[in-house]
Amino acid sequence: MKFNIPNSLTITRILLIPLIVYLFLSNEESYRIIIFSLFLLATVTDYLDGFFARYMKQVTSFGEFLDPVADKLLVIITLILLTSENQDILFLIPVLIIVTREFLIIAIRQRLAEVGHSVKLSVLLISKIKTTIQLISLLLLLYKFPFFGIDVYQLGIHLLQIASLLTLISFFYYVKKSWNVIIK
Repeated sequence: MKFNIPNSLTITRILLIPLIVYLFLSNEESYRIIIFSLFLLATVTDYLDGFFARYMKQVTSFGEFLDPVADKLLVIITLILLTSENQDILFLIPVLIIVTREFLIIAIRQRLAEVGHSVKLSVLLISKIKTTIQLISLLLLLYKFPFFGIDVYQLGIHLLQIASLLTLISFFYYVKKSWNVIIK
């Protein structure tokens, strides 16, 4: 493993997760701003590690492996935390769609590796939009407090629902692209 700026940022993102979990589980409303800030910092490290890896030519195999793992951990763990305070079906269905998709994509990539196929599951524009909307929704859900009369939490739920629809669309693309290989 080579320590460079992108890999250090990815590891930082992973290390922020237990702190977010601890503060969230403390049930202190006053910690929500801190949790929001830590999640925002984690999302910024996601952008920055990709930026530094590409533009400073610091791409490593370790980083290519760990970056998506860090992203999935951050999103899935945050969604699990949020389900502890919201069991409404209009919240839970998007959560289940997003979490299920993440595990199924891992399974598809594992299957592709098993059969030794080099189908490249490249990131689509819709996937980038999905990720952006998903992260914004999680930020709003973590923030929770009304902002200039806007119900931030409800807006976060609506954005999560949109992100889950985009999640389904991008998932079907990945399945279509790899189907002939994964069913062998």
